Amino acid sequence: MFFTSIFAYVINKKPILIISGLNIVKSIFTRFFVFFILFVIYSNGNTQNIQVSSRSEHIQVLNDTTYTVEVSVLLKASDEPVVYPIFYDHELEKVSNIKVFRKRRNRFREIKEPETAEETIELDYITSKRVIFILVPPGDEAKITYTISCSELMYFADLRFFSLFDTDTLKYRVSVPEQFWFSYTTTHTDLLEYLTIDSVKTDQVFEWNIEVTPVKVDPDPLMFFGIYRNRKLPIMRTIVVPQKYKNKEKTWLNNWFLAKSESSKGLDSIARQKIDELTYGITDQEQILEIIYEFVKYSFKYVSIQIGLGAFIPSHVNEVFINKQGDCKDLSNFLCEALNYKGIESHLALAATYNHISDCDFPSLGSANHVVCVAYIDDKPILLDPTDPVHIPNKPVQSMQGRTILITNPWGGEFQKVEAFSPQQNKISYEIELKACSEQSFLEGGFSVLYEGISGNFLKRSFLDQTKDRKNHLARQHFQRIFNNQLISGITVFNNPDSIVARGKMSVRGKIFNDVNRQFLFLDFAPRLIESQQRETLLDGTYIGNTMKKKVKLIITMDRDFKPFDPVSHVHEEEGVSLNLTISNPSDGIIRYEYVFVLDHIFMDEENTKHVNKILNAFKKLSDEPIILQGKI
Repeated sequence: MFFTSIFAYVINKKPILIISGLNIVKSIFTRFFVFFILFVIYSNGNTQNIQVSSRSEHIQVLNDTTYTVEVSVLLKASDEPVVYPIFYDHELEKVSNIKVFRKRRNRFREIKEPETAEETIELDYITSKRVIFILVPPGDEAKITYTISCSELMYFADLRFFSLFDTDTLKYRVSVPEQFWFSYTTTHTDLLEYLTIDSVKTDQVFEWNIEVTPVKVDPDPLMFFGIYRNRKLPIMRTIVVPQKYKNKEKTWLNNWFLAKSESSKGLDSIARQKIDELTYGITDQEQILEIIYEFVKYSFKYVSIQIGLGAFIPSHVNEVFINKQGDCKDLSNFLCEALNYKGIESHLALAATYNHISDCDFPSLGSANHVVCVAYIDDKPILLDPTDPVHIPNKPVQSMQGRTILITNPWGGEFQKVEAFSPQQNKISYEIELKACSEQSFLEGGFSVLYEGISGNFLKRSFLDQTKDRKNHLARQHFQRIFNNQLISGITVFNNPDSIVARGKMSVRGKIFNDVNRQFLFLDFAPRLIESQQRETLLDGTYIGNTMKKKVKLIITMDRDFKPFDPVSHVHEEEGVSLNLTISNPSDGIIRYEYVFVLDHIFMDEENTKHVNKILNAFKKLSDEPIILQGKI
């Protein structure tokens, strides 16, 4: 068969004739080919550089709340065979009527019995995806058509204005019966060169026609399955609702989610007994909340990133309890049920983390990539994310700071902005005292550092499930990097619920240089500004993790007298970021170096990256310049 021929072609870059054998041989070769293609996809993000003239989709919403998508892909001429993939959710979608056409003169002629292969994607984080590979022989232009049928209208959640392949034009036609209403919003349209949207009504059907020149993106493997991490891409989030819910789309999504997740509720006697044991004799609601939250975070294992409705509709709480594992929706659902059982009102919320393609500020499944629990004590909402092991109640969930969640409840749902700590609530304070030995060109002393708020969460994550000695070892490695690879010893770490305190000794070598009556002192070992990143300058799309106000005070006692000098001050301010650095000698033989760095950004985008890097570059330049100390005559 041609699949085995094309397999040889891909490997050797030349066609080889392989004679077909028994069906079992064909099956083995086909499966081997599929796994090869999957390997290439996972390794390189693409099988080959597929050139697409245009791709059109006709989405038809049917009266029974199902819908179909008729897809037509026009491929440019290719001297090599093209393997075109169709990824779909086999739990909700059915792919049918696959046809391949090759252009002959001015007409497209259908290829009888086109070569295809299908495989289930068997990965830990994918549970319902399959891929169909369609083989297009080399030659002139080609066309692929196929139909996708879907049983769940809510799954029609977005239209993508970007392409994983080189595509000239994307066209969408959305046909909706008049008893329904099509609602949408678009993100990052500034990235598009061309976009038109118009609508008409014909024969009791509303039609929206959309044409766009898509943004070409280099995919990572997860993008083939609809998971977009750290990407700023244009997308139209969509929802189709009954006409009576027009302008009430939030209520429709809320009610749909509640109905779908209702069958996952209901703790059995075994689960209730365990919750009663954990909270025996305790009546304070905040204490009960903390106990149950800690139980779910540390006794249950987080597993799986599911696709399709499986990413939103929880497994049954008793199944989750028995297996002691689940993904975000499963653990949050169990947590809600447990808290409700103990009289603490709790609801599930759809959410968008920092790395999602859009915020959850529009009622569409395309808006969310996460599910969390919201509990209420004295009518105050408390956000709980059992997949975040370092989160504590009444503090921001780090991955969702400043983002929107949709709290689902019996009253129609509620959008809510997630709290984000200010820089003043995320303080980092360094105290460093060193003494100089000029003859041997070293500085020795000690330091202490305090992380408050959520500024030390990145360290807390690395300390999880570690012994005391291992924590100290990891802390020593961290501070050696922060102090530009100076020798750190005697480190101790105190990991408190809402802070981290660390103390240690340090020895700094090769930073003092003597020249007749002058000394050159380099301070490029002073703590770097941003600790959670390895790079000295940041890239667009970098996730910092939190705002911060970082204060560093370094006192150096020199072993030689030097002439007093006037304090030197460097002030740099940009939008959302500032640096105030001073160098002085408050008394004989003492050098005082201190800076205050304020960062009011959590995520780097095109605009704020420029501002932050300007400050980082200024700090690097200052650090590379020595302090020149003039000796006393």
